[in-house]
Amino acid sequence: MVRQGSSRARRAPPRTRLPVTLVLLLLSTPAWPDAVLDVSGRVVATAPRLDVRVTLTNRGDLPAGPIDVSGELSGERGDARFSGTLAPGASGDVSLDFAPTPLRPGLHALTLLLEHPVEGSPDGAGNPPVASQRAWLLLALGANPKEAVQLRSEPLRLDVRGSLLVHVLSRDGEAHRVRLRALPARGLRSDGGPIDVAVPARGEATARIPIVRAGAARGTRQALLIVAETPDGPLSRTAVAVATVDVRPDPALLPRLRLPLLAIGLTLLALALGFEAWTRHSNRRSPLA
Repeated sequence: MVRQGSSRARRAPPRTRLPVTLVLLLLSTPAWPDAVLDVSGRVVATAPRLDVRVTLTNRGDLPAGPIDVSGELSGERGDARFSGTLAPGASGDVSLDFAPTPLRPGLHALTLLLEHPVEGSPDGAGNPPVASQRAWLLLALGANPKEAVQLRSEPLRLDVRGSLLVHVLSRDGEAHRVRLRALPARGLRSDGGPIDVAVPARGEATARIPIVRAGAARGTRQALLIVAETPDGPLSRTAVAVATVDVRPDPALLPRLRLPLLAIGLTLLALALGFEAWTRHSNRRSPLA
């Protein structure tokens, strides 16, 4: 939002304020408040079911709630709901439980999808707007080994379809085979299943993960999770990283209108300043009453 000041020292024609405001609106982008959720947690019990306590903390500027929490661990899903509202800075707990499926000892990724309603207009299908966010917890079950690989992704600018470039590097100087997955929040989709990647002992391997825009608003920045799991060996050594996807603005409007509107704004500003200078010059030449 552009704030205008006023001054009583001089009388400027009101029309000179419009072009200034127009140019500032074209060159500035407002920062909108939001609710941003952080997660932490711990394993409460392993029998008769695996029970994980997840703590949600609102690090944003707006309250959030109710919050739906969906967790996935080793192919099994657990759901919970925080029915209250988290004020900025507040925390709340939910519990996710899973069947006691035998898991290899080691690090396992509990991937989370957090969703809560936000203000705004319904979409074309009449659904209310929802904020969707990914998060994760690494659970050490039976053993706590170090992660086998390190993940690094290239930023992706997405129109409709694109490929997310992921670089995988061994952390212990040994060769590994990892299974790579991309887990987006609502609005993006990862096409295809997991990708098996052979990581050399030295150097890095590169994988391409197809990503599709599936309703994400144009001009927004999205985040998704990259999960690398070691399917072989006595220990599970899972690594997780965050990738960034920038959804391109609407190509039908912005590239065509931005420069013409900016030119119009600058022209109006020049005309207004010229008119003001002409008015001052005329006032100085006119006789005093």
